[in-house]
Amino acid sequence: MRVVLSQKHLSLNKKLVKEVNLIFRSFNGKSYSKIENIEQILFRYDVPVEKKKELLIKKLHESIAKTFSINKKKLNKSIFKALMRRIQSIRKIVDKLRSINHYLETTFLQDLKPSKIPTTSNQKIKQQSAIARDELEALEYTAYKLIGEAAMLDKKLLKEYKQKGEVVFKKEKTGLKDLNIILRKESELLMHLEAKLPPANAFTSKLIKEPNFSHWVARIFALLSYFEHVYNQEKAIFGKLKKNKNMRRMIAKKIKHLTKETSELIKIMEEKSFSMEKPGISRDFKEELRKFTTIINL
Repeated sequence: MRVVLSQKHLSLNKKLVKEVNLIFRSFNGKSYSKIENIEQILFRYDVPVEKKKELLIKKLHESIAKTFSINKKKLNKSIFKALMRRIQSIRKIVDKLRSINHYLETTFLQDLKPSKIPTTSNQKIKQQSAIARDELEALEYTAYKLIGEAAMLDKKLLKEYKQKGEVVFKKEKTGLKDLNIILRKESELLMHLEAKLPPANAFTSKLIKEPNFSHWVARIFALLSYFEHVYNQEKAIFGKLKKNKNMRRMIAKKIKHLTKETSELIKIMEEKSFSMEKPGISRDFKEELRKFTTIINL
């Protein structure tokens, strides 16, 4: 089988392997059981959305790397409970990132209305997967590589994978027209990542037993590295957008005044709340309600 892969994506994967191996070698049960309170970053409103997303992604990377680089030889009841609590914190970060991405995919792009950036208003397009088949194969390949190289994963599982064929490296070029599809890819990857993170009531000891643990963690790491790769493409596009003076002004205005916009939407909701009791709600009000529900949780 031929695997089509980006050098930048593979580089991020290798960098992640080095990081988790270092954490694994210095694993300490006592420090692992100390869970960081992430509420401050989740509910931080003194930074623009663009910056908040960047901070959350850094925290997501750090949290996943530390959470799953477990030395299972040192596993005990305390560490097991800490693993469960850490996963719930990661779920909160993923949920916040999904909210931000929904805002960027909808309200943000629609308000900018640049002619070169299509939106996902077409329902048929929305229902189509943003992740192509070759990208799914690349994810499977990176999971395979992770099992072979990450110290905490069981190397016996490698024989279960089909022999990987030639790896073909592709050059990726992204432009303004790709922003919408990139945001959709991010949202889809976050959805897949969330599906790999069980809520507290669904977390069982079966997950930390082999071969479940290695299959599970390899795919979480693979999703993380590819999500970061796609996010780097998003940053590059925003960088291009900001080179345009008018677009830079529009983006800065939209991002920096998000808190003010939220406040104004709350006021509108209060002023028009009586309309909810009427059988007909205006189209403008529905649009305001849509913006409100999109923005309020960022």
